[in-house]
Amino acid sequence: MAQRPTPLKPNRTISQRLRHRRRDWLWRGRVRREARLPEGTTREDPAFPGLAIYAIAILPKYHDWCLSMIDSLRKRGNYHGPVYVVTEDPTPFEGLDNVHVVVVPYTRYRLVIKTCKQLMLDWASEPRLLYIDADIIIGRPLAEWYRRARPKLDARPLVLYTGNMPVAGAYHAGLMLMDRERVRPFFDRWLRLIRTGRYQLDQWSMHSIITDDDVARFDDEELVYLHQILGPDQPDFDPERDGAGEPPGTFVHVTNGLMRRYASDEIKAYLSHVVGLERIPTSFGRDA
Repeated sequence: MAQRPTPLKPNRTISQRLRHRRRDWLWRGRVRREARLPEGTTREDPAFPGLAIYAIAILPKYHDWCLSMIDSLRKRGNYHGPVYVVTEDPTPFEGLDNVHVVVVPYTRYRLVIKTCKQLMLDWASEPRLLYIDADIIIGRPLAEWYRRARPKLDARPLVLYTGNMPVAGAYHAGLMLMDRERVRPFFDRWLRLIRTGRYQLDQWSMHSIITDDDVARFDDEELVYLHQILGPDQPDFDPERDGAGEPPGTFVHVTNGLMRRYASDEIKAYLSHVVGLERIPTSFGRDA
């Protein structure tokens, strides 16, 4: 018997929901008129047949972080296949090899732009997609991780990590491996619920409808939050004393909250000396 979803109580008022629906409706009209899809063909990485990666990067802060994510994806992840970037400004990504930009109208409403996670199914052509948040850094080669992930994707249309939003044990919507066609029914349900404006965050909507029939769960520890490593409750990291180290996982999620809470120099030192990041962002930490 299929697991029943666990809907959450709406956390937005009726007036907030109505405003969201209008904003989303107006933005969708602009997308139909103004969006620009990539021209030309993508180039597959033979080590990752049928796979493309995509991210959403709106405004300079996330342009900056997305550029670092892509840099780590190429140099640390050893992935050289197509990367799609959904953005309002293609300029920062011009000239990047095998990076394909989807230009959408700007909106300052995060919940509206988050619907690009689902809309990407119609903007890409590859049979398998991996969505990565722009503030995730790749620390290890992806080939072995992908080899272990494929059987899970064969069993379910979507593979996710465990997160902590909106409740402990919920699924993490910032790193999603999917079969583009088989995941459509779930993504369509998810998109419809987001557009109602019932919940403030897209992860709340996901949690309210997802079941074991929709998703397989990654059971490794390859997704690590940087707040588990840095911060007042963790030992100080001294690059001169500690030297270069091994990345704690394949994916290191920095998160916007950590950028604001912790010293930027400490984050930069850790990303450089331990995670191996070469292109260090400038738009984060207390300097942001």
